[in-house]
Amino acid sequence: MSSPLLLVADSPQPSRNKSKPTIQDLPVELLNTIFDLIYHDWLLFALHPELYSMQPAALRSRSWRGLMKLLCRFPYIPAAVCRTWRDIVQSTPKFWTRTVVFVDTKDPLAAMKSLRSFLQYSRDLPLVVAVVRKSYNITHDKEEGINVSLIMDVLLSNIHRFQDMYFHVNQSSSLPSILRFIQNNRPPTLARLALHCDFDDGDNLDNTNFTRSISEIRSGRSALSTLKIDGRNLMIICENPTLWSRVLPQLRCITIERLKYCQNSQRNLSLTSVIEFLSKLPALQILTLRDVVFEVSSRNHLGTQPPAIAVSDLILEDLGDGVAKSFFEHATLTPTYILMRNIPIDELPQIPQPVYLELSEVGADQDLEDFLCFWDGEILAIRSCVGFDDSLLAIFQAEIAPPFHVMLSPSLRELHIQDCPNFSANALRKMIQARKDFATSEENKDLGLGYINEVFVCGMGPILSAEDARWFRKNLKTFVWSTIRPDGGSCHLDQDSCVPFTVL
Repeated sequence: MSSPLLLVADSPQPSRNKSKPTIQDLPVELLNTIFDLIYHDWLLFALHPELYSMQPAALRSRSWRGLMKLLCRFPYIPAAVCRTWRDIVQSTPKFWTRTVVFVDTKDPLAAMKSLRSFLQYSRDLPLVVAVVRKSYNITHDKEEGINVSLIMDVLLSNIHRFQDMYFHVNQSSSLPSILRFIQNNRPPTLARLALHCDFDDGDNLDNTNFTRSISEIRSGRSALSTLKIDGRNLMIICENPTLWSRVLPQLRCITIERLKYCQNSQRNLSLTSVIEFLSKLPALQILTLRDVVFEVSSRNHLGTQPPAIAVSDLILEDLGDGVAKSFFEHATLTPTYILMRNIPIDELPQIPQPVYLELSEVGADQDLEDFLCFWDGEILAIRSCVGFDDSLLAIFQAEIAPPFHVMLSPSLRELHIQDCPNFSANALRKMIQARKDFATSEENKDLGLGYINEVFVCGMGPILSAEDARWFRKNLKTFVWSTIRPDGGSCHLDQDSCVPFTVL
């Protein structure tokens, strides 16, 4: 019998001269599968830049650079490994359907070459493009408008292929004209368009001929369903609101933003024309007004009902004195959801009555108590409001006591509280208990009154005691609590726990 050592010695040995396998030896089919997995994983994390532009500037600056690096990793990194990988990546069109172009690049010609390559490799697939800056930490960029113009020359020759075009520049003068995306009877494939800037520095430098363009779009129909537009571009639309309402029959969501007041009234945005345009959009559902002012004229038809803007969601943010007031006075609005952030609520001519009301960054000089006393909806969200305190909670509880025998906001059933450090968990508990006792009492049980049974508390806020936690968990259908304090303490209650995890 042969020994094991002899068997090993006699067995064929691998050649010492044979080269080791490398990444080039992987089968093309396997590489295709690997790249496809990487592509789908990249899509999960490469969020649309618009999600970041809605963040506060301080928060956005910390995360923007990381997002831009992530967006530029695929497909460039695998394509740079070797010729084989590059050939596979370049022959897969879907890898080249989302691109980012920087208007503050140091080499605009190289950026244009890269953009043309993207258009070539994506073949005939629908495209998404973001025209943005690497950094927004700047007051004014005199070259920004020139670079945007160079980019537009490339994009417009392929406008029929784009489904989503997002522009986020520093100043309004750099933005292209809205006419560029509508005229010449271009195929109506563009569904989302954002013309977004951080500052209004006057009219844009795009020299599109307005009179000629109007005749070109008169018979056109756009597929735009979502539009974010700066105030200067909206002025073009308001020159002929009826025509543009026919050009944009599928528009469901519009955001109007960034316009400061001009001493020359002819260069201001007419509120009457804006409302006329919005009221004639047949599919409009979501309207956002942000950091914009209007030229307001008195209503000529006293006693008549203002034009109706039939939206389900109304978002008002960063509006100065008189803007929200004038808008509610000149338009009839009955949305089911309203968000009001950083606006003077005291000046509103009447209290809106949406089912879902969200108030954010309401100033300390505004009467939050009086506003909520006249609102009756089902869901209330309070975010970053210093006036939300135990006194306000006591008002909602005290009104139930004799001699009033009424309950404020009798339909309220869900409460969201975020970044409101001036209330206590005990006061919140007492208010909820009093309202529940009133709604379920023998004399009121046939009135069909609702009571709060869902509470969500997060961000800056008070510490939750174990006793209060047990009560909330027992008496509410849904209860979530996760808060931190300015001094560093925190409190978190797991979904399935009755004892909060507290760090003091």
